[in-house]
Amino acid sequence: MSGSSDSREHAARILSRVDSAGAHAARLLGEASPATRELVLGALRWQRTLDHLLAPFLRQPLATLDPPVRVLLRLGLYEALRLRTPAPVAVAEAVRVARVLAAPASGLVNAVLRRAVAVRWPAEDDESLSLGERFSHPDWLVERWRAALGSDATRTALAADQLAAPLSVLASPRAVSELRAAGCELAPHPWSALVNVVTAKAAAAVRVVAAGGAYALDPTAALVATLAPIVAGRVIDLTAAPGGKVLSLAATGVAGWLVGADRHLGRVNMLRRNRQAHLCPGPVLAMDGERPALRPASFDLVIVDAPCSGTGTLRRHPEIRWRLQPSHLGELATAQRRLVQGACELVAPGGYLLYSTCSLEPEENEQVVGSLRFEAIRLGDRLPDGVPFRERPGGGIVIPPTALGDGFTVHLRRRQPLAGETIPVRGSG
Repeated sequence: MSGSSDSREHAARILSRVDSAGAHAARLLGEASPATRELVLGALRWQRTLDHLLAPFLRQPLATLDPPVRVLLRLGLYEALRLRTPAPVAVAEAVRVARVLAAPASGLVNAVLRRAVAVRWPAEDDESLSLGERFSHPDWLVERWRAALGSDATRTALAADQLAAPLSVLASPRAVSELRAAGCELAPHPWSALVNVVTAKAAAAVRVVAAGGAYALDPTAALVATLAPIVAGRVIDLTAAPGGKVLSLAATGVAGWLVGADRHLGRVNMLRRNRQAHLCPGPVLAMDGERPALRPASFDLVIVDAPCSGTGTLRRHPEIRWRLQPSHLGELATAQRRLVQGACELVAPGGYLLYSTCSLEPEENEQVVGSLRFEAIRLGDRLPDGVPFRERPGGGIVIPPTALGDGFTVHLRRRQPLAGETIPVRGSG
């Protein structure tokens, strides 16, 4: 930890906006220093455990305090107990920032933190606390994962969510050349030949990515693209922005006409820029996937990476876990079903629908595609060795979060061909 005063104040301001205005931390961290990023994401990842440790030293519930006060208490304790900042320094810096952002409460911040920094961080095997308290997740989410994934995979997923995600990039020859020229060290990812992990000089790699010389992509997201059958025909990604899936599909050897579409014009422009920057030609469309303005049954492969709750991405977006409620899953599934219905209209006889989400929740996955009359294609035997997964009803798979990648759920379905018709496919199983 650098000890930068600006980093602490910047982190507190960002966290206050996340807390009070529902802002997304990743969007506010764009140009932030590594120290600010560590403070923001670390405090969000460990929020429940921090609140548990602070509660005995407060006369009122933490939730009743003003957002800047809550934030500064969490930041000070996080620094002292997780970042090993000397306790007097962590307390003094939290009080200093409190005098700027919440002056009347600076005395409270001082009094609470001076006592709280003396506590011990809970051990991972401390069974006097729930898994949710030890790994800072809501109990309802822990229990549904345990029922779906089993105890061991759930514990692995919870622990992975508490780690910083390393920077990984699509391993095109151009990207590898530019990253190495910038002094970055790269390692191949064990799951996907499409991805390299930056193992040194990450700050330089971030600059190369920002300049368009490389494309950052989670390894599991790249892996999902390799599960699509490689067709020599028309392919469309209905939710393509910002472009990672399209670039991954192109790298897998799709030989046909690769169309990228999205409903939001700003994201379409981003998709176009990324395709151009990474030499991936093809049409880019602004189009609502729920009502596609294209000829029905005209694509041999339709990709839908549906907007979802994001429960597989909690290490990158930790605030999701504190906002999501079980009731939200049904609301999301309603929109996902409309998107799948639009996608099915485009699948040619004999063609394929690849449906994926970065959610582990069945409401957003098998309950969305379960009623389709398309043939379910099993995916487990398509995965590289070492990838953990659980089979879902109907042949889909869930890949839980691990230290090697985010969590995803994937289903592959095939529309029955017309009599005597075939579609050229490699690797269709």
